[in-house]
Amino acid sequence: MATKVDIAGTDITASQLSEFYRLAALPGGHVNRATFQAYLERRNPFIFERNEHGHVILLFAGLDLTGAAEIERLESGNFRVGGYAKSCFLSTREDSYDKHHRLEAGRIYKVALVPGKEIERDSDRTTENLRKHGMKHYGYGKPLAGLIPRVREVLSDKQMEELGIYYATALHEPITDSLGRPDVLGAHRHDGPWVDAGWDDPDDRWSGRGAFVFPVAAS
Repeated sequence: MATKVDIAGTDITASQLSEFYRLAALPGGHVNRATFQAYLERRNPFIFERNEHGHVILLFAGLDLTGAAEIERLESGNFRVGGYAKSCFLSTREDSYDKHHRLEAGRIYKVALVPGKEIERDSDRTTENLRKHGMKHYGYGKPLAGLIPRVREVLSDKQMEELGIYYATALHEPITDSLGRPDVLGAHRHDGPWVDAGWDDPDDRWSGRGAFVFPVAAS
């Protein structure tokens, strides 16, 4: 018979606890901070919350971290950070991450994931149109780059796959990367969980296989 472990009055077995730690350590796994917190709050961690528009809603606490601290935190959590994303996090330019995109520590942020495929024609799915779609059509708030590290932590690769998306990007005010290009940050799934950066001009087109992160105005 398996050894019992008394955890807050439960009868969790040692083997079950071991399996939990194994799953929690897998990059992009379905056991992460978000699923564990949902369980503690007696919510089903594997059901997506959706709003009246059918958009998936994510909640998380803000962290007031520098770009350098974000890189360290993400990499220590087994997330991969792309080279251009690192240059955005570490930028010292006027449009830098540290100057404009850090979140408020302890504030609860509520964000909606707007599927890119809501704009059907590829030629119409531009940065400018997507921003208008989220902010004017739905009344969502202005995205910040600081939302992306937290989205990456609470949205696993498996959940992204279940939603049929390969990336979740915030169309924030661009940050100039190391090549002098305007970039926005995004959470990506390809060969593991990534935070990366994509070139972003108003006329740039986006694939319909992603979602776009907007803060819900009341958050």
